[in-house]
Amino acid sequence: MPKGFEKIRYQGEDAGARTRGIARDAGARTFSTAEAAARFHLGQALSRDRRPRMRGLASPERPQVMPEVRMRDTQQVPSSTDTLVTFDQTVSSIPIFGSRVAVQIDEHRELVHIGGDMAHVEEVSPVATVSPADALARIATLTHVDPGRLKDVAPPTLTFFHDDDSGTWHLAYLCTNVPAAPPALLEELAADRGHGLGLSPRQRHPRLHYLVDAHDGTVLFYYSAAPTIDIPSECSGDGETGSGFQFWGLKLPDGFEMTDPRRSIRTYDMAGKDLSRDPVPAVAIRNTSSNWKAMNKAAVSAHVNATKVYNFYKSVLLRDGIDGKGMDLVSIVNVTYADDQPAPEWHNAVWYDHKMWYGQNLGPGGGLQSFSRFLDVIAHELTHGITEYTSNLVYKDQSGALNESFSDIFGIVIANWDPRDPDRDVSSWTWQLGAGLGEGGGPLRDLSNPRVTGDPDHMQNFLRTTRDSGGVHTNSNIHNKAAYNVLTTTDAHGTRVFRPMEAAELFYLCLSRLSNRATFADALQGLVEVATIYYAGDEAKQQERIQAITAAYGKVGITVEGMATPPPAFATT
Repeated sequence: MPKGFEKIRYQGEDAGARTRGIARDAGARTFSTAEAAARFHLGQALSRDRRPRMRGLASPERPQVMPEVRMRDTQQVPSSTDTLVTFDQTVSSIPIFGSRVAVQIDEHRELVHIGGDMAHVEEVSPVATVSPADALARIATLTHVDPGRLKDVAPPTLTFFHDDDSGTWHLAYLCTNVPAAPPALLEELAADRGHGLGLSPRQRHPRLHYLVDAHDGTVLFYYSAAPTIDIPSECSGDGETGSGFQFWGLKLPDGFEMTDPRRSIRTYDMAGKDLSRDPVPAVAIRNTSSNWKAMNKAAVSAHVNATKVYNFYKSVLLRDGIDGKGMDLVSIVNVTYADDQPAPEWHNAVWYDHKMWYGQNLGPGGGLQSFSRFLDVIAHELTHGITEYTSNLVYKDQSGALNESFSDIFGIVIANWDPRDPDRDVSSWTWQLGAGLGEGGGPLRDLSNPRVTGDPDHMQNFLRTTRDSGGVHTNSNIHNKAAYNVLTTTDAHGTRVFRPMEAAELFYLCLSRLSNRATFADALQGLVEVATIYYAGDEAKQQERIQAITAAYGKVGITVEGMATPPPAFATT
């Protein structure tokens, strides 16, 4: 939980008469929208909270109303008829950075669960005395760039920000996607290979989010900003790892285009041009025939693998694209990046500027091989985009490590997912991410044994550093190991406790509930809360699953204060 915040938790029937009372109050009402129902339940919950600071957040005159939140998103909960409504908390219509409340309601719009982080902001004027232009000028001074370089940055917005170091609240400008970084950070990024692959534009030309005090102009905090109805036509072609791949394209009057109009997936070819200096082609890859044969193996692999990731999120987790609203999924192959390596090579695949970019390396025979051949790496990178549009985990310290870990988890899950046999036993899974891409030909990460890559697998070895945004690529492996423990846990009879896709849903629902500065302990608590709802119809199963999750995290030293750690009744393979 971020400092300066309080947890708000109401868990269905387990919350006792207080929560059941909220449901009864709502039962006599008819709500026109899910948002209206969620606001009512949240107002009722806060008005009954025993903590005066939390109870004071509800309107004293009308406790059934919660005016100081703004709706962020509404989505259907996978494998149920429930709806999840998420809110950001506001004060004087100004959002609080790091706040998030998720209200889950059933098909009758009665309360299922409320969870999130809320704050009581004190002694801060909501009136800025520094202008947005001055805030950007302060960033220009800090980063040693000409202020004119920031002229295209989106206008900063006001937010309330809690400085964890000083323990004070500030009115701050949130300046997003700023193309400038402090010199010390640039030097660190240029020398770092935390991602495990080659240099990317996120390192040489990083975009950062800044928080600047709106009263005195102090730069308080910064962190990386890490990603008519057309009828599709069936196409085919050879990919990097085989031949005869089938995919969906778009029929044109004089040929076919590598655009899937139903899934909004498009693939482009930079033809060896530099991503930082050359524009993306105006149109997607085209061919006179629906069979690309071996003419662009990199593009076929990128298009096919992007479709696999899309199909997983759509069919298993009911998510419509990266942003949940059907945004275009753009892949660009045959990319070079002179800031890292001379053409024609660039050893990377990266989610950047809301697109997937693919470089290439020389293969054993001397020909170029595209990084679009690595489904697990692609799923990892695209999940960064999913995170950006859900919890938006701050890319620094523990929240940044969680950002990386959830990408690793879904990279592995999707790489092992077979829609024909989605729940095949995990004993046959591959747990290494980016096999062959790490040092000495090893993997980038190994969820089953992080020590293979020299990374920690327990909180007692948590790395405290300022490098790599607080060691996000190192410490992520602790949470990776916890996830591996969950996926491989067996009961006393040697039976898997979780089906693979069942566990994937739990992790996805947990991710969607986290606040942007969440910790490993928050992830554990969120996962337990999701499981409590998920298995509410079977108390015995519910308790077994919760104990298994708590034990799996406890084995790597991740615990929550006040949450009992069960005895080691479960085993992992």
